[in-house]
Amino acid sequence: MAEQVPVVGNVLSLIERRDWARLQRLMAPNVHWTTAVEEHLHGPAEVTALLQDDPVPGPPAYHETDDDGRLIRWIDKMG
Repeated sequence: MAEQVPVVGNVLSLIERRDWARLQRLMAPNVHWTTAVEEHLHGPAEVTALLQDDPVPGPPAYHETDDDGRLIRWIDKMG
């Protein structure tokens, strides 16, 4: 398996542990998350609401962080 950058590993670990409060703190208020079926989610509350009912995603096709290291963009791999 390819080595992941720390923020990706942290996000996936928090989702796996169902630690929604810490996951929300790791995301910027303006986070934009695109699912594998191209749903566009905006904001930590909307992202965690969807993730609570879905299986843990794999590493993203693309991600971006802000200057504080918080997640601002996540695009799941399609397919």
